[in-house]
Amino acid sequence: MTNPTIPDEYKKEMKKEVTIGKHSIVGAGSIIMPGVTLAEGTSIGALSLVRKRTEEWSIYLGNPAKKITNRKKDLLDLEKQYLENEGKL
Repeated sequence: MTNPTIPDEYKKEMKKEVTIGKHSIVGAGSIIMPGVTLAEGTSIGALSLVRKRTEEWSIYLGNPAKKITNRKKDLLDLEKQYLENEGKL
């Protein structure tokens, strides 16, 4: 029984916080399980199932999601340039 109208005492739901780090991307239709942390710069491909913590600046894909390669950090230079131009640094 999983219907929201069923009292909690009759369900075994797991409710934990999901943390999504700065510069992370989650593709459409992906599922991030309760309690998982997506580290800074993580990229999750569409329709992936993430069951455990990710590594920083990595790309994950699949069901279950597996690391396929490292992600470039060019974005950090663009962020710095943007913040300097906006007078926020």
